[in-house]
Amino acid sequence: MKISTALVTLLSLLLLCACAHSSFGKLLGSDRDEHGCIGSAGYTWSYALHDCVRLWEVGMRFDAGPQQLFLIYSPDSTFAEIFPSEGKSVLCKRVKKIDLWKNKNGSETVSIQNGVTCIKVNNFTYTKSAE
Repeated sequence: MKISTALVTLLSLLLLCACAHSSFGKLLGSDRDEHGCIGSAGYTWSYALHDCVRLWEVGMRFDAGPQQLFLIYSPDSTFAEIFPSEGKSVLCKRVKKIDLWKNKNGSETVSIQNGVTCIKVNNFTYTKSAE
């Protein structure tokens, strides 16, 4: 008799814990965006690569400025995508045959001159030498 009472008590506690756990909210990794990227795991969608990426793994980091930026190029270098720490990414298209990429209105640009990559965002220019 003692064993069955203890077993019922144990099962009741397990059930209570399981119910309480489900009310805590979403599980880690259940926050997929419209592209299927899991934000809680550090993934974001890249239009230049057409894939979910972790910026710190595939992007070039720019720290010297008002905000942190990451830069990713498409495999064929047709597009350069700028990821500011705040706001949405900006996709820039390459100007034919030169190392200059511009967004639609020309306010954000990426250029490479003498081995130095320059990104112009919000009237501020970020630079980084080739490593």
